[in-house]
Order: sequence, then structure tokens, then C-alpha cells
Amino acid sequence: MKFETKVHEDGSLDKTILFEEIPEVGIGKNILGVNANRGWSVKTEKLPVKADRGKSAGDRFRVQFQKSFPSVTELNHDLDTDTDSLFQIHSTFEKKFRWFYTYIKYTETFRPLNRFKLILSDDYFTKEDNDFLDRLPAEGKKVSPADSLYLQLFNEKIFDHFAVMGIFKEQYQILEEVVKKNAPDKRWLDTLYKRQEFIYNQIDKMKGDPRFAEKMADTLRIPLPKPKSSHDFKELAADFNSRLNFMAFARDGKYMNVIEMPWTVVNSNADSVAGNKLYWRPLVTKFVYRDYEMVAESRKLNLWACFISIGIFGATLYLFFRGRG
Repeated sequence: MKFETKVHEDGSLDKTILFEEIPEVGIGKNILGVNANRGWSVKTEKLPVKADRGKSAGDRFRVQFQKSFPSVTELNHDLDTDTDSLFQIHSTFEKKFRWFYTYIKYTETFRPLNRFKLILSDDYFTKEDNDFLDRLPAEGKKVSPADSLYLQLFNEKIFDHFAVMGIFKEQYQILEEVVKKNAPDKRWLDTLYKRQEFIYNQIDKMKGDPRFAEKMADTLRIPLPKPKSSHDFKELAADFNSRLNFMAFARDGKYMNVIEMPWTVVNSNADSVAGNKLYWRPLVTKFVYRDYEMVAESRKLNLWACFISIGIFGATLYLFFRGRG
């Protein structure tokens, strides 16, 4: 995905979002929630079939969405929603007058991809992990041998420990609720409790299975009345499966963000700058469990302030020498 924002000095913005390769369904329904029905203009280009994908995978499209916004408030209304299954971007715009210069500070923040509700990232990630993320270079840039090893171990911590535990806790809660509702005998809850390790060990093998909890109940031979219990499992798992699918899809993406400022750039944390355009290519690791903020600041010289200052200075000199005369 590529995002591009043109910032105007009055606070209005032009936003472009490009999906390099998505299935046809993504034109109307995607992880950003943007489509023609929400006022976005859409350009599509059908891509040729790749040899390694095959026709059975379906058609793929290059899709560009564009929309103009009068302010960041309206932009955030579209892209910074509270929906757990959508990618969230928060923007801010600040304009300050400093006599000789006027400054504009614009930020965009990728919200964390983490959508687990029963696990805290602070329990898994340390200050050293956050410091490592701060120095991690852009996508495609060379990583030092030491940091390369740290990155490998860090990704294991995210996906083999944090994510697996997040999935386990939510699936276990679903199991508990359905068993309580359909098999009130306390011994079946005791069975679940005693087999926690077994259930946890199945997560890695079946973590993408939308019927994981129900299959575990069957494996443990818990007598549940079907089809009622199947309906309960499906209903309770719907929200979690939606969040899990979002995280899996977003995790595999490659991201590029471009911000074009109206005046000379004087400060940023961009990976590269070309004129008034700033570029970020963050690894997805940077915003798996915490915010990733991109900052751009530009300024322009206030010529009228310069003329007034020169006039005041000249008048002061004139009065000074006139008084001495």
C-alpha cells in the first residue's frame, strides 16, 4: 500500500491511497474502509496473471483512491475510525506564526495493528525493544548483523509468543462461554482448565481456523448440543475472527507513505526527503503493537514582517540621529 498526502497552507489536504495488488472485492471493501460510496474517486487497472499465482487465484487489480478534505478533522473521520477490522491513520495539522517565519507541523500516525483484547503489549515488550524499533531502518535498508539477529528474535517474540498467547486467551474465553452456556456441569470447565496446555499447543497449527474453539471442544469430547452450540461458537467467534483476519492481512503488507508540504521542509523523521516531499517506508514491525508517528515541519519567510522590521529599524535610526542633531 502507498499513501500520499498533499498538505496545503490553509489546512486542507489531498489524499491518495494506492493498492498495488488486491482482488476485485478490495475495490469496494478493504482494510481502510475507502470506496466510491464514501466519496472517494476510484481508478482501477486489471493486472496480468502472474505465472506463480495461476488463474485459480482470481483477478488482481491496481486500485487508486483519491479524496480532498477541508481539514484533518474530516480526514480522521474517514481514516481514524474505531473499527477494529480497519487500518487506522491519525493526522494532525498545526500552524504557528513566529514573526519572521510561519511554521506548519503535520503528522500522520499509523495506529497499532494489535487487536487483541485480553493481552497487554507492556507485559511482553521492553524498553530495549522500543529502542530497537526507534533505530530500525526503512524497508529495504541494510540492517547491521547485530540488529539483524535482534530483529529475528524480536519477530519470534511478536508472532510466536505474543500473538499465539493473544489468540489462545481469546479462543479459550470463547470455549469457556459456550461450555458454560451449553454444558453447565462444572467438570467440563475443569476439563478445559486441565487441558489448557494442550489447547495452547494447537494454536500454531490451527491459528487461522475460524472454527478453532468448536473443533477443540470436539477434540476434548465435551458433550455440547448441536446445532445450537455451533451457532454459539460462530456468533462468539465472529468479532475475533474479523480482528484476526485484519491482523494477518495487515502484517503481510508493505507500506510507503509520502507527505508533500507546502513550504521548505525544516524538520522531519522521514527516511528520505526530496524537495518538499518526504518519504517513509516502515517495516510493519514498527507498528505491530505501538504507534508509528511520521512528522513533517515546514516554514515560509514572512516578507511583510521583514519589511515592517526594516521600516521600524530605519525609523529608529532616523529618530536617533535626529535627536542627536
